[in-house]
Amino acid sequence: SSGINAEYGVAAIVYLADTGVTGGGTAVCKRESDNDELYQEPYINMPGLGGFSFYNNRKSAEQYFQEKHPEVAALRQKLYDREVIPVYRRGDVLLYRYDVWHRGTPVKPGHRRSVINLAWSARAAAEWNLCWNPAWTKWNYYGKGEGVLTRISPKQRALIGVPEPGHECWTEQRVRGFGARYPGLDVQPYLDKIKTT
Repeated sequence: SSGINAEYGVAAIVYLADTGVTGGGTAVCKRESDNDELYQEPYINMPGLGGFSFYNNRKSAEQYFQEKHPEVAALRQKLYDREVIPVYRRGDVLLYRYDVWHRGTPVKPGHRRSVINLAWSARAAAEWNLCWNPAWTKWNYYGKGEGVLTRISPKQRALIGVPEPGHECWTEQRVRGFGARYPGLDVQPYLDKIKTT
């Protein structure tokens, strides 16, 4: 879509097994237009983001949203209605932009999902597009990451890979999304230094 900045980058999942046998294929949801209601930023209508509780299974997550945030549950149901779950064969590669709604699906009992995850980004984003590792990623979804990021300074955030205020990657939209993703984070230092030229 023309409205998305190339800095979002591209991710890839290389499947090392047939998901028809193992399960665990990645579901994706096609963006239908620049004004698609399901693709309005900030992307925080997910478990573990924007102050929402994290659940690592669809049933528990959707029950939580239905009970606590019915407007989010309605949006998420539209995503499920539109999603596609391809059957990936060994050696298949799913390429997707970071802004594509996607989710894991259950792995069948007695099997495992074996994949290689890769990511590429534009030069402007490359320095802060860090390794997607289990420790930081899992920690971030359970609310602990939000607590740390909202309490530390921009300089301290830079030490763990968040671009400093004034970095060329920051736009007003991206800064506002950053604040929405981490409720309580003071985004003013980032807004104050957005480059307008």
